[in-house]
Amino acid sequence: MGDAMHVQWLSEETEEVPENEEDMLYEDVEYIEEYVHFPDGPESNVSGSVAVQNEESIGHVIKIESIDHAFDMLQNSVWSIKPPERTGTMGRKVAHPRPAPVGLAKSAKSPAECLSLFLDADVIAMITEYTNEQIKAEQPNYARERDANPTDEMEIMALLGVLYIAGTVRDGRENIERLFDTKMGTGLEAVYLTMTSLRYHFLIRSIRFDDPTAAQDEIEGDKLAPVRPIYERIVSNCQKYLRPGRFLMLDEQAVQFKGKCEFRQILPSAPGRAGFRFHLLVDCETSYVSNLEICVPENQNPYNLSYAPTDVAMRLTEPVQGRQKTVILGAGLTSTDLIKKLYASRTMAMGEVPKSYPDLPKALIANKGRPEHSTLAAYHDPATLVSYVTRRKEVMLLMSSFVDFDSEEQAGEQDEGEQHLKLVELYNRTKTTIRTIQQMCAKHNVVRSTRRWPVAVFFNLMNLSAINAWCIYCLNHPEEAKMSRRDFLVTMALELLRPQARRRLDSKTLPRLLRQRIGLFLGISREEYETVPVVERQGGESRGRCYLCGRARNKTTRISCHSCGKYTCNAHCAQLCRTCYMDDCASEQQE
Repeated sequence: MGDAMHVQWLSEETEEVPENEEDMLYEDVEYIEEYVHFPDGPESNVSGSVAVQNEESIGHVIKIESIDHAFDMLQNSVWSIKPPERTGTMGRKVAHPRPAPVGLAKSAKSPAECLSLFLDADVIAMITEYTNEQIKAEQPNYARERDANPTDEMEIMALLGVLYIAGTVRDGRENIERLFDTKMGTGLEAVYLTMTSLRYHFLIRSIRFDDPTAAQDEIEGDKLAPVRPIYERIVSNCQKYLRPGRFLMLDEQAVQFKGKCEFRQILPSAPGRAGFRFHLLVDCETSYVSNLEICVPENQNPYNLSYAPTDVAMRLTEPVQGRQKTVILGAGLTSTDLIKKLYASRTMAMGEVPKSYPDLPKALIANKGRPEHSTLAAYHDPATLVSYVTRRKEVMLLMSSFVDFDSEEQAGEQDEGEQHLKLVELYNRTKTTIRTIQQMCAKHNVVRSTRRWPVAVFFNLMNLSAINAWCIYCLNHPEEAKMSRRDFLVTMALELLRPQARRRLDSKTLPRLLRQRIGLFLGISREEYETVPVVERQGGESRGRCYLCGRARNKTTRISCHSCGKYTCNAHCAQLCRTCYMDDCASEQQE
């Protein structure tokens, strides 16, 4: 054992046994192992592996033998105080690679390319097709045809870019008109230069994720039918573009929704106390969502699934089973049956259980008389139940099948108390992974206020896809300083907006001032986007309106450009002598 762990065996022949009130809990227990650990400090001066209990000792293990009728305080018919005997020899050392992109994710360099791994061309094509079907059905309701023009993939990507950039300024669930404002100064230039507010609202109303002309019986046969094609495609993409690390966490995510939906549930942890329940499997090191599932109870076959904790965990961990991974289970998911099933599939698990969990030994639940950072252990092969006293004198019950022995010799050298403390430390380090995902979604949220549940589900899929894209980007650029998530989202959104803004620049009816601002936004010169038609040079006696002054000034002139023939006033023309003019023409020919 280490220097900080000491053993004292007390039997019936011991001269003094504590009899105060705090020790009455352990008075009638036949066997108790208690490990106490304190950090090294100037007051802790301990030497040797076995020491006599005195004022200088900081760790101890107690063995008390007494009457048999209180023996069940430490163990019962389910849990035993004796560790299970391991037969055979220790297996070879297993290598645990770090998380890394696989497949097409290795070549994704820009933020938009990383996002396209999850919201891929098939997803965008399906959204475009189904949205156009809805637009065709609504076109008779519009007097002008241009108010209900069909959309395409480029415009759908720009719509997603508007949603993402709105999330970076934390404008979720706020009035979107603020982003399109050009007079008060509250708008985002990248947003209102890409599309108009009317077009944005039209696309949001018309967006669909399944065929609107599908038969009603198909929709009634599956509660998730309006979003299932997109949902299954995105889930499949999340599973195949990252090799997860050694530790993953499984827990639920609450998504707020107040509209009508057949599978909306009451969620105490959600902000609105009602919404959807997602189960996420997340890599603890990178926060990458490896797998996810939405809870749709009482659905029709073949989509009627069991949402018991054991069944949910076995479905979500199926892609990583048999790969020596360790799954951190969230609240309400941990059970001995689940740990046994995962252990049988070569997957270790750990999770916290409440004190009300059935068949728990009484001594492991109580904290009276136990010092801080002390542990008690009970066993039910292959599960280990560790009772740990926190700094606040609260008992944390940790159930686990995790084993971290690199070799048989190292396993023999390690003390059980040290193993239990390392187990608690590992759990405390990884148990907040899903909470981190929820905080990331809430901080830069693309959600808009809506009563349509398919749109609300898709918004959450957009948030999770952006988190995965950020993880892939950081893994593909290890030599660079880690880009903040907000900077990543801004860069990604601008990459989605620029193609649509460039196409809008070619519109002939676009105001001149707006055209110039789009050119500055895209970083292109005026000559690249503003082409002036060449006309026959006008005679000296004719007059015309200066094409650069615009109709507001209505300024007429007799001067016309020598190259294009357009009328220009004195303020927009320059005079050159013949020599300079010939030099400029010669230099242009050489270039």
